[in-house]
Amino acid sequence: MDSEQGSCAANTHPPPRTVDLVRLFLLFSQLGLSSFGGSVSAWMHRAFVERRRLIGETEFIAALALARIMPGATVVNLAVVVGRRLRGAAGAATAVLGLLLGPCLAVVGFAILYARFAATTGLHTVLEGAAAASVGLMIAMGVSTGRHVVGIGTKSGRRLARSVGAAAVVAATFVLVGVLRLPMVPTVLCVAPLSIVFAYLVPSAPRSRERSDAGG
Repeated sequence: MDSEQGSCAANTHPPPRTVDLVRLFLLFSQLGLSSFGGSVSAWMHRAFVERRRLIGETEFIAALALARIMPGATVVNLAVVVGRRLRGAAGAATAVLGLLLGPCLAVVGFAILYARFAATTGLHTVLEGAAAASVGLMIAMGVSTGRHVVGIGTKSGRRLARSVGAAAVVAATFVLVGVLRLPMVPTVLCVAPLSIVFAYLVPSAPRSRERSDAGG
């Protein structure tokens, strides 16, 4: 139990790690050039949270939520938040430059090729396949982050209450935005305060209390 809790805590708040600006630029350039069909945020999650542990799961979820409700492109907003978290203002600028420079040049070249080969059936097949793969990647990221937020596998009373509340917020947001097609920003602004109040009223159990419960 302690090892599982320690692993979860390490994923939520990983030890501070630094990354130089050149490496940050190359990471975001790779993400921008290798991501298709709007799946950049999912690749960011895999690169910075799962593989390199540069930021925690909770931090990424909060950054993604902020990026979605702020004006502008979500991936650019997310790059700003992640870059700012890692290297301050210079990191934010570097992240955006790395994310956009390569794809912009690639799009110009692709537009030239597309104008020439637009009637080719194989080109449309490739694009449809890339879009389907990106949807699958987004679903995988949603499941991974959802498991973290809901806290699947926890059994203590307080943690169970937090899990049920988090699951209710996730389900309500999904139904309101995904099924009923209500505007995202007003919906989030209405649901988020309820989630914050619930998290305040049902705080996490202290680590010493969790360990004593596990030991007992």
